Amino acid sequence: GHIRLLLESHFFTIPVAARSYRPGIFAFYIFVIAVIGLALKKMYTTHAPVIAGAAGRTFGPIIQYGPKSLHSATVVMLHGLGDTGNGWAPVAPEMGMDHIKWIFPTAPTRPISVNMGMQMPGWFDIDHLDEASFLKMMKGSHGFDQDGTDESVDYVLKLIDAEIKATGIPAERIVLGGFSQGGHVALKTLLRQSGHRLAGYMALSTWLEPVAASIDDAGRKTPLFYGHGSSDPLIPPMVAQLSADHLQKNLQLEDLRFKMYPGMQHSTCSQEMQDMRAFLAAVLPPVEPKAEDINGMSVRELKTFISSRGGSSDSILEKSELQEKARSLL
Repeated sequence: GHIRLLLESHFFTIPVAARSYRPGIFAFYIFVIAVIGLALKKMYTTHAPVIAGAAGRTFGPIIQYGPKSLHSATVVMLHGLGDTGNGWAPVAPEMGMDHIKWIFPTAPTRPISVNMGMQMPGWFDIDHLDEASFLKMMKGSHGFDQDGTDESVDYVLKLIDAEIKATGIPAERIVLGGFSQGGHVALKTLLRQSGHRLAGYMALSTWLEPVAASIDDAGRKTPLFYGHGSSDPLIPPMVAQLSADHLQKNLQLEDLRFKMYPGMQHSTCSQEMQDMRAFLAAVLPPVEPKAEDINGMSVRELKTFISSRGGSSDSILEKSELQEKARSLL
């Protein structure tokens, strides 16, 4: 058997064959990821969640970024195996969408079977990564760790409900996305969607095994952006294509935007990032602020709004003057 040791992040994926695994090299990769994470942590707001899973596992810190202007939309982005919320946090400023608040949760730490039982952040356990087993799963074999997956979906639904209650942002102004393992949880959340319709979903370099699900009209009409690499060595492109076919033909999603990126491996690329931004711009366009919204804006939000309208706030010192300037630009 061929065993891979796997870590996934927005920047790179590290698969290491067991026969060539050297603890020193792997420890170095862990160190590099930790240093990057600590450096990025200073750029964002960190919140420690209090939600514990059904198995007693506590989910990790939540990283938040933005909004820089009037908060009118939220994106929740789930990382891949072995990563944390910090791994995808740099995407927020890359998108340059000032009205969006970004939430980057961190999965609970658990033993991962495919990584020889090592403890690492994971939304659920994975026991294989070989192509033959993946294809067998796509033909009806059971998926990965159903209990762990359900636990993570429950957590994400609670997180979204908490965001709605805390901010007043409605469900139809929230997008849920994820990469690899996180993308799988996002897709399973789509299958559980009920009561309110999200603005959209993003599934990157991931899969969905054939599952029987009853999706209501709101769920079928929810836009889904699904990107995958044609050279993905971990999740075969054929698996992604079969997943997309299942979503469209069997589950009857009406707005599936599936795209295979030539040469992309188990990561992301600039074109996919551009397509993600276009998708978010379409489903979460900025909302024109009203006069009453001006009073609730922070100083930073007021300055951003004034700048977006071509005005200048350089000589304005008082918040009341910033509010008056902003009202004049409505």
